[in-house]
Amino acid sequence: MVAVNTERVAFALSKVEGFPFERFVNDFWSGLNGAAFVPMGGVKDGGADGFETVPLQDSAGRVFVQTSVRIDAEDKIKATVARLRAVGRNPVSLTYICARPIKLSDQLEDELMKELDITVRIRDSAYIAAHINDNAATQAAYFQHLYYLTESLDRLGSSKVVAPSAHVKDPSVFVFLTNEVEHRKGDQSLVSAVIDSLVLWALEGTDPDKQILMSMEDILQKITEVLPSVDGLVRPRLKKRLDALSARGGATGRSIRTYKGRKMFCLPFETRRQLTAENGQDEALRSAVESSVEERISAQDRPHFGPATVKKAVDTVMRSLQRTFEKQGIAFISSLHSTDKTEIVVVSESVGIALDELEINGAIRVQIGDSALECLRGVLYESTEEEREYLHKLSRTYALLFTLNVEPKLVDYFQRMAGDFYLYVGADQLVRALSERYLEPADQVVGNTLKMAAQAGARLILTSPALNEVVSNLRATDFEFKSTFLEIENFVTYDMARNSPKILLRAYLYARLGISAQKPSSWQSFVNQFCGYEELHQPSAYDSVRRYLLAEYSMEYRDAEDLSSLVKEAEHAELKARLQQDKKLEILADNDALLVLAVYGHRRRSRETSNISEFGYQTWWLTSETKVLEHTEDLVQSHGGTRYIMRPEFLLNFLTLAPAAAAARSSFASIFPSLLGVTLSRRMAEEPFKRILKKVDAAIELTDSRRNAAIARLSDQLKGDLQKQYLSTDSETGTELVGLDAVAERAQSE
Repeated sequence: MVAVNTERVAFALSKVEGFPFERFVNDFWSGLNGAAFVPMGGVKDGGADGFETVPLQDSAGRVFVQTSVRIDAEDKIKATVARLRAVGRNPVSLTYICARPIKLSDQLEDELMKELDITVRIRDSAYIAAHINDNAATQAAYFQHLYYLTESLDRLGSSKVVAPSAHVKDPSVFVFLTNEVEHRKGDQSLVSAVIDSLVLWALEGTDPDKQILMSMEDILQKITEVLPSVDGLVRPRLKKRLDALSARGGATGRSIRTYKGRKMFCLPFETRRQLTAENGQDEALRSAVESSVEERISAQDRPHFGPATVKKAVDTVMRSLQRTFEKQGIAFISSLHSTDKTEIVVVSESVGIALDELEINGAIRVQIGDSALECLRGVLYESTEEEREYLHKLSRTYALLFTLNVEPKLVDYFQRMAGDFYLYVGADQLVRALSERYLEPADQVVGNTLKMAAQAGARLILTSPALNEVVSNLRATDFEFKSTFLEIENFVTYDMARNSPKILLRAYLYARLGISAQKPSSWQSFVNQFCGYEELHQPSAYDSVRRYLLAEYSMEYRDAEDLSSLVKEAEHAELKARLQQDKKLEILADNDALLVLAVYGHRRRSRETSNISEFGYQTWWLTSETKVLEHTEDLVQSHGGTRYIMRPEFLLNFLTLAPAAAAARSSFASIFPSLLGVTLSRRMAEEPFKRILKKVDAAIELTDSRRNAAIARLSDQLKGDLQKQYLSTDSETGTELVGLDAVAERAQSE
């Protein structure tokens, strides 16, 4: 989605009336806060337009939101609090969201907090404009509820200046993409170290002498309950890591004990002793830092602070530090390790969040907040040895999660990028999606990728060339079944099935062997999932398969005439002739030439070269086809070196295996306050950590415009990089950890 011009936002807010503004806030505030915000509204709302739930606290029904277009904020806030109390509510916090600018809002907040003894936050039009481009949901709220108020500006020829998005202003996306492009083989050692650490953490408390054991599923469940965002990373690799950890004399330097007959695991005495020692060191460090913070706060000139208030201030400081890693991330760890300490890190927002989570409200909130900010300045810029070590450990933990794409900013970037895509889906991907029909839903990786891309807003295009190849594949597979397996299908073994050259036939035979929960009753029944078997070799098969694919994967259809309108006839003929060198059939060369040129043609028609988005080009051919690249290098160079093929693995890793933003935030909230947050720092080696810091420095040196262009270029490079090895690939064998044959092999080994 195109970035919103913040000047337009200010103009629209100056015109909007009460009820439309309330509807806008419902969507805008939900976009910023997710499910934590619960809209209420209506004319008999008891003084509130909504309430919020605060993480770690049972605060529903006490943290309220009020919207208004009035500029008399003081009177409106007092009236709202009075009304809430009159109807029996006990507010501890009120966020007042106003469509107009409010002068000296920070002073007004402090005055009202002291007078009303609740937490008051004022968010005016300037705040809304500053956060309108935070994510797709906040932008959508503008276009749905406010855009109509600015349409007159288009007719007047108003400014087209667009502010840089949050992805451009923050160095995180630039650093991550640079790292991904440079490290084409993927860092499997880091992944293994993280999973090993999580396994050992999950097995804490097991004891073979007491018969306290855990199965692989128990281990996975414990990990994903605390860290839901790492499920896609851990699940396909867990068995291999358990085997490595339980192997005697392994390279891990640690071991777990396995009971093969029962497929159960536990920690042996030596491992438990070593973990206990390390955990003790980490816990001692955290306690030392808390003591240091307590000394700083006690040394402040605050005679009215008793022990209970000091404890709240200490908790606020510790939680603020942890929250700052989540909110400011890569820029924060760079500032911590910089020799230039002249600029104060902005932690006030994190302090506000910590105060919310700890339910510190009313008049005391201002005092504890001021104390926490003063203490944090000392911790960050005049650190003790223990404080520096603690911050360094949390920095490494954040860098580790960042490297593995468990970072809300990165998740949001890739999900929003997917919403911009216009993808010609290759026949090879569609056939693979059909082959997953009888697999468990979680194992239908190609189908899930297509569906998630469509849900994110991508336009998936089914072309007539791709449709023709899918139908041809079904027909050829039918002939293969009849000639090879029809008479012996009840006697087919796993080895016989996996050697079949046709993926759809392997899918059918695997299902018959019990690889999946469902079994087709016959080959005819299998084909009937996509079109009637009786029409498979009839012209009507094309229409049936087309309707199925459009409905199943939310696709749009483009026939050959539509594609030809994007292509110059002479270029098509010339490229087709070159591709025929490697194609057995002329029609396949014709199809590929048409799709290659259609990508560039659609980019040209859609004026994608005029797009200043950080997401790069929108139009791609989604396929694993690579032979065609050997004959199109000059064509690629004539288009600025930008390729036309998007690797399916790109979508798979950054859309399906990337956690949802909410799950990523949940992981951050779970990791940093716990001992696990310090322990995980041991898994991030010093060398890659320092490399990340250098990349941050390089990113900060660039202007927003240069960083925008660089991010777009890097993302396009990553989409079409054929040598890039992703985390879904086993570095030792080069084989996929996902897909039909991988699932069948895994099931067979179990």
